[in-house]
Amino acid sequence: MSDQQAAAANSAVIIDDVRSIIAKSLNIPVERLTPQTRLDELGAESLDVIEIVFGLEEKFDITIPLKAEDASRLATTDKSGSQEMPFSTVGDVAEIVEKLVAAKTAKAAQ
Repeated sequence: MSDQQAAAANSAVIIDDVRSIIAKSLNIPVERLTPQTRLDELGAESLDVIEIVFGLEEKFDITIPLKAEDASRLATTDKSGSQEMPFSTVGDVAEIVEKLVAAKTAKAAQ
């Protein structure tokens, strides 16, 4: 398996794990979650986001930078319409987790 194939396989595993953790935290079927699914549309509130973050950190042994006030601003947008949260969709969450896992792996390989 090439490095690119391994990365793609790892990416698929990460998104599946992210979907499972979000589904469990929000008590919804994992089938409802696609990379484009917005957390606020699923009814995720600040405590849900914190629970999801903790679940991801524990599962992947990473630290997700999230200030407490960020979690309460999940559904808010600024005047330009851009999200203030570091992630707003399931795909955003998976992308952040992938980057943090890759950084941790790279650091461990040094």
